[in-house]
Amino acid sequence: MAELTSSRTEVRGVVATGLAVLFGVTGLGSAAVAVALPTIATDLDVTTGRAALVVSCYSLALAVGSAVFGRLGDIFGIRAPLALGLAIMVAAACAGALAPNLPALITARALQGLGAAAVPALTLAAVQAVFEGDSRARAMATYAGVGATVNALGPVIGAMLVEPLGWRPVVAIPLAALLVMPLLWGDLPTRRQTGATLDAPGAALIAVAATGAVIALQWATLGPLPAVIGLLALATAAPVAVLRSRRHPDGIVQAALIGDSGARKSLLTAVSLPSAWFGMLVAIPTALTTHGWTGVQIGLLLIPCAALGIVAPRVNGPALVRLGPARSQLLATLGTALALSLATCGVALVSGPLLVLATLALMLSFGLGQPAMTALVADSVPVHTRGGALGLLTLVFLMGGSLGAATVGGLSAQIGLARAMLTLVVLPLAAAVAFIPSVLTRR
Repeated sequence: MAELTSSRTEVRGVVATGLAVLFGVTGLGSAAVAVALPTIATDLDVTTGRAALVVSCYSLALAVGSAVFGRLGDIFGIRAPLALGLAIMVAAACAGALAPNLPALITARALQGLGAAAVPALTLAAVQAVFEGDSRARAMATYAGVGATVNALGPVIGAMLVEPLGWRPVVAIPLAALLVMPLLWGDLPTRRQTGATLDAPGAALIAVAATGAVIALQWATLGPLPAVIGLLALATAAPVAVLRSRRHPDGIVQAALIGDSGARKSLLTAVSLPSAWFGMLVAIPTALTTHGWTGVQIGLLLIPCAALGIVAPRVNGPALVRLGPARSQLLATLGTALALSLATCGVALVSGPLLVLATLALMLSFGLGQPAMTALVADSVPVHTRGGALGLLTLVFLMGGSLGAATVGGLSAQIGLARAMLTLVVLPLAAAVAFIPSVLTRR
C-alpha cells in the first residue's frame, strides 16, 4: 500500500511539473523573442519599434483568449480545448519561424498568442481538478515555481539561440510543448461541467476591455491617440462587463467572484506579482546592456533565480498549507515590494549581487503568491464556472505583466530606469494593505 501511494505521488508530481512547463513555455513566447527583437529588425529591414509589434500582438492575443479558453474548459472539459490551443500555438510557431516579412510574422505571432492563451487558464484549472486539499497547495507551489523558472530562462535561451542561429529558432521554441503533452494526456480532465455556457456577449466585452488595456499600455510605442482610444475602450467595456454579472451571475464575469472579498483582493495580487516580474525583465537587461554586459552574461545573472524556482516548492508548498491563502498573499506582496526595492538599488548601482538578491526574493514571493491567489479565486465560484474564473484571473495576471513592462519602458526616458521601476512598488504595497485586515481578524 505504501509503495502504491508513493507511486501515485510521483505520477502526480510529474503532472504538476508538466503543467508548469507548459505554462512556462507561454512566457518564453514573450521573454525569449524580446531578446531577439534587434536581430528581427535587422533581418526584416524594419525599425526596432516596429519589430516590437511581434511581442505586443502576441501579448494581446494571449490576454484576449485566456478568459474564453477558460470557459471552453468548463464546457468541453480541459483536455480538448488545451489540445486545440497547443495545436494552434505550435502551427503558428512554425509559420512564424518561416515568415518572409514582418506582416507575416505579426500574423503568425498573433495566432500563436491566441493558441497559447489556452495554456495558463487551463493548466491552472487542471491543477484545481486533479489535486485536492493539501496536495493541491503543494501542486500549485510546484506549478508556480517551475513555471517561473522556465519563464526566467527565456532571456537566457533567447540570447543563446539568437547569437549563433538567428531569430527563427527563437520563434519556434513553443514546439517544445509537443514533448510535454504526451506525458499529461491521460491525466487531463475530460469532464464537462453541467450548466456551463460560453456567454458570447460577456466574452466580447472582455475582449474589448483587454484589447483596450494592451493598446493603452503601449502608449510609449504607439503614441498618445491610440493609447487614449484604448483607455476609453477599457473604461467603457470593463464596468459594463462587471455590471452585467448582476443579470448573468454565471457569465464570463461571475457574480460570485465579484462579490467575494478575498477573490477581489487576489486580483490585486494578480496584478502586482507579474508587473514586478516583467518590469524587472525589462529594466535589468536594459540597464546592464548600457554598461557593456552581453546577452549571455545577463542571462547567467538569472540562473540562481531559475535554480531557486526548482527547489522553492519544497518551502512554499508547506508554507501555503500552514499560513493559508490570505497570509500567504500578504507575505508574497511584501516580498515583491522588497524585491522591487532591491532591484531599484541594483539598477542604480549596477550591482550584480543586489540584482541576484532581487530576483531571488521575487521568485520566492511569486511561488507563494500565485498558488494562494489561485486558491481564493477558484474557491469563490461554483465548480461549473471555475475554469472561466481562472481564465479571468489569467487575463488580469497578463495585464499586470504588460503594465509592469510598459511602466518601466515608458517612464524610463523621463525619470530613469531605477525610478521607473520603483513606481511599481505601489502595486504590491496596495495589495498587502488590502490583506492586512483579513489577516488580523483571523488571529
